[in-house]
Amino acid sequence: MFNTQTNTDSVRATDPFFQLLTDHTSVPVDQIRYIFLLSMGYPLGAIYRHGLAPSPTHIMSRHMVSTSIGLLFGLMCFGWVQMGVLFSVTGVCYAMLLLVPSKVVHIYTIVFAMASMSAAHIYRMMVDYGGWHLDFTGPLMLIVQRVTLTAFALHDGVARKEAQLNEDQKLMKLTNISTLWMAPTSKPHPPKMAMERVRRNQKWSHLCCHTSVLVTRYPMDSILAPDLSLLSRMQAVYLAGVHTRMRYYFIWLLRFFCLAESINNYIGLGFSGYKEGKPVWDVCKNVHLLDAEFGTNFRAVINGWNVTTSLWLRRVCYDRVPPSFVISPTMTVWLVSAMWHGFYPSYYLTFVCCGFITEAARKMRRLLNHHFQTDPVRKRL
Repeated sequence: MFNTQTNTDSVRATDPFFQLLTDHTSVPVDQIRYIFLLSMGYPLGAIYRHGLAPSPTHIMSRHMVSTSIGLLFGLMCFGWVQMGVLFSVTGVCYAMLLLVPSKVVHIYTIVFAMASMSAAHIYRMMVDYGGWHLDFTGPLMLIVQRVTLTAFALHDGVARKEAQLNEDQKLMKLTNISTLWMAPTSKPHPPKMAMERVRRNQKWSHLCCHTSVLVTRYPMDSILAPDLSLLSRMQAVYLAGVHTRMRYYFIWLLRFFCLAESINNYIGLGFSGYKEGKPVWDVCKNVHLLDAEFGTNFRAVINGWNVTTSLWLRRVCYDRVPPSFVISPTMTVWLVSAMWHGFYPSYYLTFVCCGFITEAARKMRRLLNHHFQTDPVRKRL
């Protein structure tokens, strides 16, 4: 069996260097390794941008270089065994795309992918219940999103009629599995705009990092103090939530803005086109920070948090649940989201409550919203 703490030979070889950084920062080795490898994306992104520019370089060369770097980073983070698990699940899912009839390929793929991920979650709970180590379950959760989206897109493009699809499904559909290997790596983009986007996202990431450091000065253990007043306890709970969210923002802003988005923007992969004459860089965006923190309603907060996962849940779940289904589409989405995250009881308590809150907020809005549209003051309220 394999250990979730990635103690394979390919990982242990780099441990002395990362342990030295851990001794100076008090950050766990697995997190230090992860952040260091992500940070290496900057110099590698410069080489990729200038040495493998799209125009003179064949598209296959760019794919091979980016794939090789990704494999190397994966081996350094997780080791051969856990990378083998990721490759096995991915390989079986893509084999299904090739071999299973298009009418049922989406069902077979999502059942196998979710079952594999569920087994990984259960195994992790058995060997490290309540622990938090960077292991293969995180990448596996993302792989589930990729392969299931591809399966549903292939099903929409081959087995369903155009009239049965909504606008988003028409845009995402695949008419042939070979379409996956023929897509361009990036759209033409203005280089100066890419650098402006990178600098803007770095500022947000630094803000999140500094906020997280400041909040850690607050004694989080005081949440459970028996003599704490209700107001003080609510304040402590809120600050604990801010601290936790800021760490996610920093990684998202680091991984999707400052690193994955900033690196992808730097090399042009984050550019999605123009809207009203302005460039749009939202291909890798995973959080709308202001909406997630200061949204005026529950829906705005949810839509601002983990954007790519919300899109995945909408495309493979919400838009697919028939009206006659025993559970509403909204509650189905929250249950699937809980299963995707794992099997800790708190996940299901949280997500089921979110489902009820979403349904209640929607009905209250339908009942009361028209009363606040009569004049500008009420509308702003």
